[in-house]
Formats: sequence, C-alpha cells, structure tokens
Amino acid sequence: MAVSNTQVIFDNLYGIFTYLAIIVGVIVFTLMAYLIIKYRERKSSSDPEDTPRLGRIPTSRGHGRNVLITVTLSTFLLAVLIITSFAAVDTLFPGSPPNSTWCYGIASYNQTQVAGQSCPRLDVTGHQFYWVFRYPNNHTYTNFFRVPANTTVVLDVTSADVFHDFGIIQFKIKTDAIHGRTNTIWFIPYKTGNYTIQCFELCGTGHVGMIATLDVMPVADFQLWYDSAK
Repeated sequence: MAVSNTQVIFDNLYGIFTYLAIIVGVIVFTLMAYLIIKYRERKSSSDPEDTPRLGRIPTSRGHGRNVLITVTLSTFLLAVLIITSFAAVDTLFPGSPPNSTWCYGIASYNQTQVAGQSCPRLDVTGHQFYWVFRYPNNHTYTNFFRVPANTTVVLDVTSADVFHDFGIIQFKIKTDAIHGRTNTIWFIPYKTGNYTIQCFELCGTGHVGMIATLDVMPVADFQLWYDSAK
C-alpha cells in the first residue's frame, strides 16, 4: 500500500519509464538478432555493392525510410517521457497550493468540508543542523512533525542559514530550503506511522545528523494533540 499520494505519482512515473524501456529494449534486441542472423558471414558471402572501397566514392544506400521511422519513434518516446515528467512536477510543485475537499481550519484544525479553500500553510525552517516546524497556532517543534492522515498538508520550506534540502524519504518528495526564499511542497499521507525527514544537501559537518521524524496520526488523535497544544 502506498504511504502517500506523492509515492503514487512517482511510482506511476517510474512505471511509465520502465515499460517504455522494456518495449524499446525488446524491439532493439529483436531487430539486432534478426539482422545478425540474416546478414551473418557465410562461405559464399561477398561484399555488397555499396561497400566503401579505397579511391571510390560510396554509393547512396537510400535508407531514408529507416531514418524517418527511427526519428518518429524517438520523438514519440521523448514526448511521452517529457509530458509525463512535467505533469508530475506540475502536480507536486504548483504555482499555488492545492485545494482539497477535506481540509483543516487554520485556527483549530477542526475537520470541515471546504470547497475551493486552500489548505493551511505550515512553516518548515532548516538550521545547522536541525529542522523547526511551526503550526498555524505558532507552536514550534524541533525535529518532530505531526500531521493527520488522509489530509492535504502544505509546507512552506526555507532556511535560516545555509543551503539545505528538505526531503521525506518514504514519500519520495523533497524541495530546496534556501535562505531568503520559500519553496512550497504538499502531500497527502495515506498510512499512519513514523517517517524519516532528512537533509539531502551537504550543509556542513553536522549534515549527517540533520534528521527529523514525521508522525502521521489518525485524524481524531491529531485533533486531540493539536487542541492540547494551544
């Protein structure tokens, strides 16, 4: 079972790349085996008429059709890979945070059905060498982050000092944390449990220990925890 929507997106993208690679590999190796068998050297073999010879200009082979087929297939494959890749990136890094049918109110996180309303932004700040998470109620936590399951979570990621890179390993998602700039990232966690948050950019001698934990909780448990933190 996928642990987040971001894992599903990247798994689907990886599947498209893999299937296309298998198809191309099968075609190439099948064609190569066919040509090797058909044009293998025999005792009665002789050089073809268009074989390059010293002092003679080679004749045109006239294989424009093969070139056209190759270019057309290559263009199709590249178009599929580019379109699907940009679609995934555009989904995960939209110009504005996504709207969700089920969001949490900024003040209380009480679950309500909201149409067309952006989910609350949670601030994530990288420091040498720890992460600070700030909720809408201005409570901050270091190296530990709680969110409710099956809910859109929007994060505004920045840095207080050097260049960091915020990533949730199991969710297959990350974004740069740069001082003076805010990058937005979002995800929907499907499965409760603890997940590793890590810095993916060498940021100094303590980089290896810049690890935090994401705790995905059932909605009711998260509600009780968040209300008690007021």
